Amino acid sequence: MSAERIRTLLLRGDNPLKSGRPERLPRAVEAFEQAAELASDPAVDERVRELIQRRLEAARAIEE
Repeated sequence: MSAERIRTLLLRGDNPLKSGRPERLPRAVEAFEQAAELASDPAVDERVRELIQRRLEAARAIEE
């Protein structure tokens, strides 16, 4: 269940990033933060956590 939720959150975060609309960036950051929280479960593959972290860092960098 958490894998499906993480995937959904990643997609929800990617869409505002791709739109290029700055007012939507907070939504992307929020989705990635939620995904990171779920991915903190030890059962989640480390590669997934790294992917989420990279997306979160990219969204925050654009937001600044």
